[in-house]
Amino acid sequence: METLTVQESSPQALISQAIEKGLDVESLGKLMDLQERWEANQARKKFFEAFALFQSKSPELRKIKDGHNYKYTPLSEITRQIANPLKEAGLSYRWEIQDSDKELKVTFLVSHVDGHTERTTMSAAPDTSGSKNTIQARGSAISYLQRYTIIGGLGLSTADVDTDGRQPDDMDKLHKDYMSIYNQVIQIDSTLSKYHPDNWKQQATAKGYVKATGELRKVLFELQKQK
Repeated sequence: METLTVQESSPQALISQAIEKGLDVESLGKLMDLQERWEANQARKKFFEAFALFQSKSPELRKIKDGHNYKYTPLSEITRQIANPLKEAGLSYRWEIQDSDKELKVTFLVSHVDGHTERTTMSAAPDTSGSKNTIQARGSAISYLQRYTIIGGLGLSTADVDTDGRQPDDMDKLHKDYMSIYNQVIQIDSTLSKYHPDNWKQQATAKGYVKATGELRKVLFELQKQK
């Protein structure tokens, strides 16, 4: 049986040797799988390096729009303020939207130029407040969800960000999203149970979950960088 000599750290070197030595198709397939996993891991590491760079340059969101007895940062202002830091870090983003009769689900995706992508999802019912028609109700809810998924997904400063005077209809979904990140954190470092909602000092409101999700995502990124 032919043996392969590890001359480089990349699995691609092993694949090249395997082809030269005429290894069978099954062995080549296993090496190709190894190559894909290796590339995915490298892309993941580069993503977190880029994300750390972005967070070092990202601004504290400025409240410029008046709501009911409060100010907040509209989506257009958020995207304007983060455009250059994202570009410098090699990051881009987009949203995926799922619309059912009773619920809107928005997923924020942030990707690095090398291919790794992270996702943040929130759901809410159409915003039927005021005199909105069906399309306006959906558009309002989608804009709301886009704003808070980008805040949470990028770990932007949310200490003074409010919830536009309303909350998502289902607090369970916010809790589920938060716990998904918490479970990843606790698997890496079991001493960080202080982040469990039962140990929060503040009340578990929608605003609190949005803020806590962004902060916990930062913790997770730092832990993953150290692995």
